[in-house]
Amino acid sequence: MNIVVLVKMVPDTESRLEIVDGKVNESGFKYMVNPYDEFAVEQAVQFKEASGGKVTLVSLFSNDTSIDTDLRKMMAIGADEAIVLRQDGYRGDRPSANAKTISDAISEMNADLVIGGVQGIDYYQGATGPMIAHMLGIPHVSGVTNLEMNGEKFTAKRQIEGGLQVIECSGPVLITCQKDMTKVRFPALKDIMMSKRKPFENREVSLNEGNDVNTDECSLPPARGGGVIIDGESAEEKVDKLIEKLKTEAKVL
Repeated sequence: MNIVVLVKMVPDTESRLEIVDGKVNESGFKYMVNPYDEFAVEQAVQFKEASGGKVTLVSLFSNDTSIDTDLRKMMAIGADEAIVLRQDGYRGDRPSANAKTISDAISEMNADLVIGGVQGIDYYQGATGPMIAHMLGIPHVSGVTNLEMNGEKFTAKRQIEGGLQVIECSGPVLITCQKDMTKVRFPALKDIMMSKRKPFENREVSLNEGNDVNTDECSLPPARGGGVIIDGESAEEKVDKLIEKLKTEAKVL
């Protein structure tokens, strides 16, 4: 089985967020593998261990090589190779353009399964995966919480309002994973050392046109004002004063 895993690099949750002239200043960001994509890597490796085949990581990013270490960690889990699409001016908030670039790269890979996270934790758009499936002309199932493989057929389970939806399909198919689909393993030291010998390709790609919505301006939420302490001899008196303030000052009653 030939499995392609979509891996997005997102700002580390400890990175400091700064807005300069209405734009996000990304110069000080550190990047990590999108947590939802880690579940996809683990699931792909489990399928490979059960049925054989190959797992290829595909990631679109800039020419910043600081991400290589984290991608190697995913290879230590059990992925066989990585292809990093290096793009000048890359941004993570262009799902349409990015989907076109990624789909062009994996269209020639004859994947039986394309799998990735349901969304990135940077922009939470959840659109790139379904767009890639559309461009490849294959079916997709989004937000899967459990995925099983039986021969060439897949059984996907996803939470819907009021119940659980079970979908059966044949490959090739694109699956996006919800959190806790599976437990991501900690690689052994031997696997970490072996990952340094696995193929790691950097491939220059150009920027594709898309119909993405542009962000005109960014801003931080306004600072919260101070609270008000209500004095009173008893709880009843404090409640009466609070109700009066809600009526006359806040005007919510």
